[in-house]
Amino acid sequence: MIDVVMPVKEGRFIPQEVLDALLAQGIPFRLFVSTKISNGDYPAVRNNIKQYGCFSMALMLDNDIVLPEKALSQMISFLNEHPEYGAIGLPKQDFSRLSDAELLNALHVDMSCVLFRQEALNQLTFRWTPPDEDLRSGVCECAQACRDLRRMGWKIGFLPGFCAKHIVQTEES
Repeated sequence: MIDVVMPVKEGRFIPQEVLDALLAQGIPFRLFVSTKISNGDYPAVRNNIKQYGCFSMALMLDNDIVLPEKALSQMISFLNEHPEYGAIGLPKQDFSRLSDAELLNALHVDMSCVLFRQEALNQLTFRWTPPDEDLRSGVCECAQACRDLRRMGWKIGFLPGFCAKHIVQTEES
């Protein structure tokens, strides 16, 4: 069994396609949903709802991401076979032009669909780095999470051979 942690902007919903794909994975899960996102503060929401998980793995899944068939079981198998990885994600775009090595060592893994070892997730505080003198722009929460995991000694990357479907939601949805 795994935990699924899903931030959802207030007034939005979880599309049936997302739920159907999650159920079709055939992996027992508990779903934790939070709508307490103010001003797009996803790091705060992720930090808040991750504390409720207690299983050995937790999937951070945005409400606009559709998992491909058998992806979750492959992500779980990957983490079980690679103890050096704290997390493994699925990209939202086709990266088939990249080699497996490039995917497994991607510098920036989008947090919209990432399976974490609970041990790594518990060590991580999601945050973004604001701009400073050295950086013209800040560092997004995804890139910062990847940096922080690596500093803690974990690897993170994308699972080769899979790509999640991103549903573009309008303001009405």
